[in-house]
Amino acid sequence: MYVDAFKTVITAAGIAVALLASSAVGTARTASQIVAFSAKVAAVCLISCVCFSLIAIVGLLRGHELAKSRNIDDRRTKGQSTADVTEGKLSTGELLCILAPGGISLSLFLVGFTFLARIAFHF
Repeated sequence: MYVDAFKTVITAAGIAVALLASSAVGTARTASQIVAFSAKVAAVCLISCVCFSLIAIVGLLRGHELAKSRNIDDRRTKGQSTADVTEGKLSTGELLCILAPGGISLSLFLVGFTFLARIAFHF
């Protein structure tokens, strides 16, 4: 579920950057310096959002694998069945490796779209 959310953020940011790059705002022909600055900041934030979202997806997938295997190992040492194990408990470090890029990605996404909205007011 969370991986799908990050995929959606990547798609939305990618589409916004592509539209920004293909528009007249992305070029140096803009009349206002505010519009040009806003376009640059929006592009940098949205491209960075894509990068941090990919890091968060990898962290989610790897953290799930580690937690699941740790849970299976614990059940084996206790002599319990491991056939129905689908999840496990994340360690603090694993949780941090997921939440940090996820929070940064969400922040960059919001800042990028805020600067895109700013362009509409100064056109």
